[in-house]
Amino acid sequence: MRRWLRAVLVLVGTLLIVTTAAYRYAYGTWWQAPERIPYCGRTYIAVTPHLSLADIRQRERQTSLPGDQPYAVVPIGKAPPIVGAEMLAAVTPVAQREKLGVPCAMGLYVKTGDDQYTSYGITGGP
Repeated sequence: MRRWLRAVLVLVGTLLIVTTAAYRYAYGTWWQAPERIPYCGRTYIAVTPHLSLADIRQRERQTSLPGDQPYAVVPIGKAPPIVGAEMLAAVTPVAQREKLGVPCAMGLYVKTGDDQYTSYGITGGP
């Protein structure tokens, strides 16, 4: 029984170390709000804190593609996955992305409180 317990403790410890290292690599912090978020093959970095959902919708109305209606701001997952905070974006439809060569979304928004979000802007070029 003692060996079994030791094996379980070693396994749990290893899992925690690997998970922590993976979080640091992906999000740039040690278990805090992400400095960066990988999404849809691109990297997004923290830009503006303390936005409301109304602020986000207003921003997205101003940044829609020429000739298009603004895309709806929708939940796209959590950052970090499973245990993290809700993440929103105005996702460009696949047909438009392929036609224009644009990314999935120009910005992401991570929920930080009741009607409070931090915006994350895309890095790099198209």
